[in-house]
Amino acid sequence: MKFPKSARLLTRRDFQKVSKEGGRRVGKLLCADVREADAPKLGISASTRYGSALERNRFKRLVRESFRKSMSSIPPLEINIVPRQHAKGASQGEIFDELMRLLKNHAK
Repeated sequence: MKFPKSARLLTRRDFQKVSKEGGRRVGKLLCADVREADAPKLGISASTRYGSALERNRFKRLVRESFRKSMSSIPPLEINIVPRQHAKGASQGEIFDELMRLLKNHAK
């Protein structure tokens, strides 16, 4: 399964809507702003405060892959992921587990 453009938050307006209208879930590795939607959509905000370009890009790759793998089981939500400092050394599996845990908690 691919990660199509229709499954992404693309514009500044999209990110602002999720931030203002959604709820925030905080985990050990990442924070997730989550808002109800028609289909699952993902956005990632990794600022320079998180680390070097290499670290930010690695984090984004891991989150995109986790989202792509579980897209069929994710409820219809718009999700903006923000990394926390603990995520720097995290593995693909740890990011995946954290993302699933945060989204499962949102469904309650």
